[in-house]
Amino acid sequence: MAEGRTAATLKRMVQLRMDALDEVQEDGESLFANDIHWHAPDEAGRNWDMKGYRGTAGYATDVRMLVNRLRREYRLVESDFNAEED
Repeated sequence: MAEGRTAATLKRMVQLRMDALDEVQEDGESLFANDIHWHAPDEAGRNWDMKGYRGTAGYATDVRMLVNRLRREYRLVESDFNAEED
C-alpha cells in the first residue's frame, strides 16, 4: 500500500525530483511544482495529482513521468483532502 504524505510534502518531493532532472540541470533551467490536488481514488488507488508545472514547456514528459512515479508510491493523507472539500 502507498504511504501517506501531506500535499506540502508531496509538492516538495516533486520539486526535488524536478530539480534533479539531468536535462534541466544541463540546460540551466528552473522548473517549479504546482500545487497538489486531491481527487477520488482511481482504479489504482491514487488520490492526488499535480496538473502541469511552471517553467519551460520542454520538460513536460519528464515531469509527468516523475509525478506518476510518486503517485504510485504515495497517497495524499486524509487530513489534507478533507480541507479541500470544505
